Amino acid sequence: MAVTFVAAGALAANDTTTTLDIVAPTLSVDDIMIATILNKDVQTVTAPAGWTKFVESNNTPNQRVTIAWKRAVSGDSGATFSFTKPLDNNILFCGVISAWRGALTSATPIDATAPSIDPAAAAADVVDYADFDPTETVAFVIAVGVYNEDATAPGAVSGTNPTFTLNVDLETPTGTDGSIFISSGDSNGAATGARTQASNSTTDAINIGTLFGLIAAPGGFTVPGFMT
Repeated sequence: MAVTFVAAGALAANDTTTTLDIVAPTLSVDDIMIATILNKDVQTVTAPAGWTKFVESNNTPNQRVTIAWKRAVSGDSGATFSFTKPLDNNILFCGVISAWRGALTSATPIDATAPSIDPAAAAADVVDYADFDPTETVAFVIAVGVYNEDATAPGAVSGTNPTFTLNVDLETPTGTDGSIFISSGDSNGAATGARTQASNSTTDAINIGTLFGLIAAPGGFTVPGFMT
């Protein structure tokens, strides 16, 4: 069965403590949760028990992206997960948990090819994504863009194979200035090539674009019942 986007929770944002409490969306056992966190500094984010970080990248001293995954178990639907940083410095960090269905139900669901990461060192209104060549021959690719500005909305990610669909577009309230974009699409496993994602931003900002893959479960996957 193909991997599909299920839902995303609300964007959590905090600039007054070291803890970011992110609420998961409604999901099912064995769904894959992806937590995407944007720091407007470069402090290392610690994930709660059961989560595995697989992307950590800085862009200047003023931006860091952290991406982690967890396979959902009973009780995770709508649960709150606390991610932390070492120092309360009154600088924003924000994050969201998205849920994905149809990926492997055991072992790592992340494609064996390392995620591609493209930090734009200069302020721009376009998020760049470096080439990603999935290991899987039938691939599901996710594009995550983080942007140090809230006055924006993302356009489509360029190119085909995969053709990306925008799944998540979240911005913090004006004054805290952060955005997270998530898109996804199916491909035949060919290299994506470099991609771009224009925005309608009224203020250019530094940003980071990341591409990675989720491995689909073997044929015969069935959707479990929703958790209560």
